[in-house]
Amino acid sequence: MIVLFETPEERRNTRIKLYKDDVFLIAQEAINKMVLSIPLVELFASADQFTNFLLDNDLSERDTMQFEIDDLREEVADKQTFYVLLSLSFVKLCALQMVKPNAENIARALVGFCQEYDGFIDLLRQLQKKEKERWFENKRADLLTYELKCIEKDTPTIDGLKVVSCIVDAASEGLPADNILPVEIALIEVNDKLDGHPFQNEIERLREARKKKSVSKIEIEKVNDIHGNDNVNIGSK
Repeated sequence: MIVLFETPEERRNTRIKLYKDDVFLIAQEAINKMVLSIPLVELFASADQFTNFLLDNDLSERDTMQFEIDDLREEVADKQTFYVLLSLSFVKLCALQMVKPNAENIARALVGFCQEYDGFIDLLRQLQKKEKERWFENKRADLLTYELKCIEKDTPTIDGLKVVSCIVDAASEGLPADNILPVEIALIEVNDKLDGHPFQNEIERLREARKKKSVSKIEIEKVNDIHGNDNVNIGSK
């Protein structure tokens, strides 16, 4: 169930895709401060995979979920890493409950395991604080712009073109119009420094996406009564 990457390119491409994930954006800072046995990108990718496994198999009963929890515990020897992964899966399920009908019941079964972790409620509070700050769009733009700057001096190989394509996809799909602009400007700057302007098509894609989009708020729908703590109310309006 734990995701392992064979190459740095795989890790980077997955990281760029995670920039479209609201849970990653509100949780990555808090998780990055922890000493865990699984690197950040692998941890979030593994939480994604575990969440999808629970959803695909509709594991909403605690007794049947216990088997999967035990298997996962064998894969993740470090106790804190194990519970952080479960906590991320719980938050992902809560965020998906509006589009996945079985997500809420699965989250209700999973939360009992999460509450075995002393840091569970504190982690939820940290995510609540980040969500209330409503910094998703700017954070996405900053991260994607950083990725572009990293390839500024590289020769545009096939892998480089794929990375830029992933960045453009993430910006076009995950950002409102105002926040696409900084990514577009960064790509123009990179493109101007390379022979043949290899990323002109990608710039046009960003420009078209920016024109079509209007500014919108990003809100994660979460189920607050699942975790059973009145002091934490994630997603409140």
